[in-house]
This record gives sequence, structure tokens and C-alpha cells, in this order.
Amino acid sequence: MKRYLLCLMTFILCTSSFTLSAQDFNVPEAAVLKTANDYKTYEKDVIDGINWITNTPLDEQKDKRKEVNAFLMRWMTGTPTVSIEVSSYLVEISEKNPELLILFLSGWTKFAIENPDNSDAFQGNLAGMKMVLEVYEKNKKSGIKKDRALEKLLKRKSDEDLEKWIQKKLKS
Repeated sequence: MKRYLLCLMTFILCTSSFTLSAQDFNVPEAAVLKTANDYKTYEKDVIDGINWITNTPLDEQKDKRKEVNAFLMRWMTGTPTVSIEVSSYLVEISEKNPELLILFLSGWTKFAIENPDNSDAFQGNLAGMKMVLEVYEKNKKSGIKKDRALEKLLKRKSDEDLEKWIQKKLKS
């Protein structure tokens, strides 16, 4: 019995420390973003920031969220290595919940950083929409407004259905 409790406590401590690390992200102070090398230096911070905004409920730490979003937008708009194409359907998915736009951009950015040899716009859109749906679903009771279009997408959330939906949106 003691061994079981020891294993259980170890598991709880390990998983709680993982959760806490995602919550402890701090925006780099006085980040210098001028050269391609500067942007490369902050890629880990960008991923950590994206993980933070993804895992932190939308109705918590609102001031910090603004600070993290500002850092991410500054990085995304200046980096020479990540190119994001903004399609018209983004207006539709962010109309009721404007915070979903930064999440879409973050999903695309995370994909681009983690897959530097794949600059396919379709894959970027797919990664962005997956992040939007993930955060929308997790925050239904944490500050997100119900959106019929996203609710429909959640019901058809299989990769194949989402891919078809994105292909259709990119053609229109």
C-alpha cells in the first residue's frame, strides 16, 4: 500500500509541475528583434508563449495574456522565417471571439517553427484551426462566446472533415 501511495504521489507531483511550468511563462524583457538571428533566438520563447496562451483559461490573467499576445504579435509580424497567409474565413471565426485570431496565428506559427522544412499554407491553416478549436472547446465556460460555426466544426472535428472544410474555405 505504501508503494502504491508513493507512486501515486510521485505521479501527481510530476504532472502538477508540468502544468505549473506552462503557467510560469514570462515574456522576455526588452526583447531585441532586429535581425534574423534575433528572431531565431526567441523561437523557444515564442513556443512557450503559445503554449501559455493555449493552456491558460481566457478569463484568467488577462493583463498577462495581453502582454504575451503583444510579444507574440511583435515576433510574428517581424520574423523573416514564418510567413502566415490570412484568409477571409478568419473574419468569420473571430467575429464573436476576437481572441481566436491570435490563437489561429499562433497555431500556424508553432507549426512553422516545429516544421521549418514545410511552408505549406494548407498545413499552416490546419494547425491554426486545430488550435482555435482546441482553445474554443476548453474555454466554453471560461470567457468564450458560443459560436455556431465553431460548434459545427467541433462536431465534425476529425482531421478529414477539418481538412475538407479548410480546402473549401481556401478556394472561396
